Amino acid sequence: MNTERKLSFIALTPLILFVLLFLSSVCIMGQAISTLFACFIAVIYAITCTFTSDVSLNKRIELFILGSAQHTALATCYILYLSAIFTYVVDLIGGTKAAVAIGMSVLPTHLILPGFFSLVSLFAVAIGSSMGAIAAFLPIGLGITTKISVDPALMCGLVVGGAMLGDNLSIISDTTIAATQTTHCKMSDKFKANFFLVLPAFCLTIFVLSFINKGLTVNTEIVTTGFVSFWECISVLPYAIVFFLAPLNIDVMAILTLGIGVAMGIGIWQGILAPLQATGLLLKGFSANESIQEVFILVLFVAGLSYLVEYNGGITYLIDRFSHKIKTKTSAEISIIFLVFFVNMAVAINTIAILVTGPVAKHIADQFGIKKQRVASLIDIVACICQGILPYAPQLLLAASLAKISPIIILPYLHYQWFIALITIVSVGITYISERND
Repeated sequence: MNTERKLSFIALTPLILFVLLFLSSVCIMGQAISTLFACFIAVIYAITCTFTSDVSLNKRIELFILGSAQHTALATCYILYLSAIFTYVVDLIGGTKAAVAIGMSVLPTHLILPGFFSLVSLFAVAIGSSMGAIAAFLPIGLGITTKISVDPALMCGLVVGGAMLGDNLSIISDTTIAATQTTHCKMSDKFKANFFLVLPAFCLTIFVLSFINKGLTVNTEIVTTGFVSFWECISVLPYAIVFFLAPLNIDVMAILTLGIGVAMGIGIWQGILAPLQATGLLLKGFSANESIQEVFILVLFVAGLSYLVEYNGGITYLIDRFSHKIKTKTSAEISIIFLVFFVNMAVAINTIAILVTGPVAKHIADQFGIKKQRVASLIDIVACICQGILPYAPQLLLAASLAKISPIIILPYLHYQWFIALITIVSVGITYISERND
């Protein structure tokens, strides 16, 4: 390896260190260290060990800050901030519980399984959180399994699949935000590209669950939640705003701001919030969500780290190495898929996998003429697929702990995950056929 190529590889090692720190902590200590801490160590290593000696320490730190201040990173942080406030305010006015209650009240008793899957999916689209959807609906689903002859593992797979579907489509999901910002893709374009992949997988899942449902004896009382009040209907209006404005070409920050304003207005109207108290939620809503706070800081760290890697030639080196095997648009898409999948396997957090691989995927996509919405859709869906089938991922661990079963047992019942994986492969096949015909 010549000196230039050696330096380029060294520039790439901070990202490798980031992943290895996470993996080694699981193998050695049995649990993952903080992702933020792993990234912090990688940043220190990048600043101190990957530059030539003629670049001063002050200049290295300046470059890191410059990377963290990129438009993509700052836009992502603002969206995460607004998303945290939106979720907090809507939950405070009872919107989350009302959404569950309304959904259960309209659930068709003769299609309990496909209906429940659809409900979880819509809820996850509205709240933008797979973990939130699992936590809200799985206890209800497990209650249903006690009344009908359904394996709890099937219910877990159903809920996890619906939660990942919704998280993947939602415009306020951190994965969607990361995918669109790292690829410079419009939210509406990514939503449409994702929708056409998700729809057939959703339909196939509904078909399978309907077939399973035919053999069940359903007690109609299990889905009766009673009268849904006017206030419950009103409190879900912010979710409806986000859900219906998502496909339109409106900036997500504008949609979230509108949703927050409507939620605060409803809270004041209902007497839940005092006007002055509502103004304080702009800080409290963010400070109450520790996971969003971590991702917020992590975005700045990863953006700065990626900029240092790119500045020193690491990204160019990686693309050059990939380019030897990438000859066509089809092989470029396959490379992006494998890159995202394996990084997600390593870190077990789909948002981080997207943040790390997004810039590289964009470079590959630009080189081979892949549309922004296609690459944004691919990295988000592949991360969703991987995250939803990893037995050690938070989503499956949460579902397994609530059901008191092993996460391994859930894997055969992840119908949506397997179908969306199949549809993604088929879509790459369509790319190949299109190339052959050109």
